[in-house]
Amino acid sequence: MSSSVETPSAMVIDSTYAARPVARPKRRRWLLIAIPILVVGILVLSLLRPAAALRSLFGAAASDEAFYVVEPLTLNVTLKEDGELKPVNSVDIKCEVQSQRFQGITIRWIVDESTRVKKGDLLVELGSDDMKDRVETEQLELDKLAGGLENARQALTITQSENESAIKKAEIDLDVARLELQRYLEGDYKKFKKQIEIDFKQTDMDIDQLEDELAKSENLLKKDFVTQQKVKELEDALEKAQLMLEKHELEMMILDEYELPKNKKQKTSAAERAKEELKREKERAASRLKQAEIRVQDQSRALVIRQNRFERLREQLENCKIHSPVDGVVQYGGGGRHRWGGGNRIAAGEQVQQGQTLITIPDTSRMMVATRIHEADRHKVREGLTCLVKVPAVPGETFVGKLTKIDRFADSERGWINPNLKEHAVEILLDDMDAPLAPGDTAHVEDQPPAGRATPADQLAPGDTAHVEILIEELPNVLAVPVQCVFSRGKRHFVFRRQGGSTEPVEVAMGRATTTMVEIAAGLSVGDKVVMAPDQRLLAMLPAPNTE
Repeated sequence: MSSSVETPSAMVIDSTYAARPVARPKRRRWLLIAIPILVVGILVLSLLRPAAALRSLFGAAASDEAFYVVEPLTLNVTLKEDGELKPVNSVDIKCEVQSQRFQGITIRWIVDESTRVKKGDLLVELGSDDMKDRVETEQLELDKLAGGLENARQALTITQSENESAIKKAEIDLDVARLELQRYLEGDYKKFKKQIEIDFKQTDMDIDQLEDELAKSENLLKKDFVTQQKVKELEDALEKAQLMLEKHELEMMILDEYELPKNKKQKTSAAERAKEELKREKERAASRLKQAEIRVQDQSRALVIRQNRFERLREQLENCKIHSPVDGVVQYGGGGRHRWGGGNRIAAGEQVQQGQTLITIPDTSRMMVATRIHEADRHKVREGLTCLVKVPAVPGETFVGKLTKIDRFADSERGWINPNLKEHAVEILLDDMDAPLAPGDTAHVEDQPPAGRATPADQLAPGDTAHVEILIEELPNVLAVPVQCVFSRGKRHFVFRRQGGSTEPVEVAMGRATTTMVEIAAGLSVGDKVVMAPDQRLLAMLPAPNTE
C-alpha cells in the first residue's frame, strides 16, 4: 500500500537556496588560490563596513537560503494502489436445454473463440430433433386437457343452473307452507268459527221464537182455537232447536280445542319441513357446485402444469439457438476449446450438459477496477472520489473513473501473506468513453480515432493490471508551509517568520495536511518568509509547552 501527495506547484523557495548545487571538492591547487583571495576580501570588507560585510557574507547565505516564501497554492492528496480490470457486467451463456438421462446435447455449431460479436449475433446452435418430437407430443396432451377443461366448465354451468332451479322450488314450497298456515289461522279458522257463531245465534233466535209460539199455542189450546197436534209440533220443533244449539256449542268446542291446534301444528310443521328442505337443498347445491368447481380447478391446474411444461419445452427448443445478449468478445466456458473445466469440451460435435457454461461474454463497454486499501487509509476515501487509472497494456493513456463501492468490513483475503493485514475491497467504475456528447459539447476531429482503429477503451481487457491514483482531496488557493517549518508546544503551533531584520516565532492555526505540506488557516500572510531550519537559538525562543 502506498500513498502519495503531489508537490504543490506554488511552493516558492529562494532561488539561492533552491538552485545551489551541492559543493564538490575542488582540486588542491584551486584551494591554494581561493583561500588567500577570500582572506584578503574579508579583511578589506571588515575595514570598510565590518558588521554589514559579515552579515552580507554569512548572514544572507545562512538565513535567506533557509526561508520559505508563503504563496497561495493547491494541495492535492492522493492514494495509489494497484488493482485488476473487470467488466461491470459479464454474461454467462449456458446450455438451457434439458438432456435425456446420461445423455448430453450435441453442439451443431459454435462461433470461434475470441470473435467480437454484436448483440443478437448467433453464438451456438444445439441439436434439436429430439426436442421437436417432445414438443409435438406435449401439444397433443395439451389439446386433450384443454378439451377436458371446457367440458368441466360446461358441467359447472349446468350445475349452477340446476342448483338455482332446485333452490327456487324449495323457496316456493316454503312460501306456500307459510301461506297455508297463515290462511288457516287468519282465514279458514275464523271463517269456520264465524259460521258456527252465526248458526248458534240463528238457532238461539229460533228457540226464542218457538218458545213464544208454544206459549201462545198452549193458551189457544185451552180455548180450543188450536189443536193438540199443533202444540205437539211446536214442542218437537223447540226440542229440535235446542238440540241444534247444543250441536253448535259442540262444534265450537271441537273447532277451538281440536281443529285449531291440529291444523296449526300440521301447517306449522309443513312450513318448518319446507324451511329445512330449503336449507338441505342449498347445502346439496353448494356441494354439487363445489364438486363441479373442483373438477374445473383440477382440469385447469393440470392444463397449467402441462402448459408450463409445453412452454418450457418450446423455450428449450428456442434455446437450441443461442444469440448474444450483449456486445463483446467470445470466451469459451470451462477453459476453452481444448481444455476441460467442470463440463464437457466446448467444440462443434461435442456433447454438453444442461447448466454447463458454453460461452462467457464480458461487456467491455463498461469496465471497473477492483482494488484494495489498507484499513488505516479507509477514513481517507469515500464513494464518488475521482480516480486516475493507468493500464500498462494501454501505454500512454490515462482513464478517469469514480470510486463507487467500499466494503464496510475489512477482510484478510491476503492474510496468508500477513495475518495482521486488514484491507477493504474497493471498486472504481471507469467513465463511459463512448457516451454521446451532451448538448453544447464540442467534438474535435483530432480527438477521434481514425476509422477502423480501436479506441483506447476498446483495448482494455478483463484481467489487465491497473495502477490507480485516488484523488482524495483538493485544497485550492490555500496558504501552506512545509511540515518541517511547524513546531508544536502542547496544543499550540508556531513557525519562525522573518520580518524586517529580525526573526521571531509566530503562533499559527493549522488546517489540513499532507505528508509534506501543512495548511495554515491563520497567522501568516502571502509573502511571509518562514524559516526552514531554525537553529537552537531560535528554538529557544518558543514558549514552554502548555499541556492544558
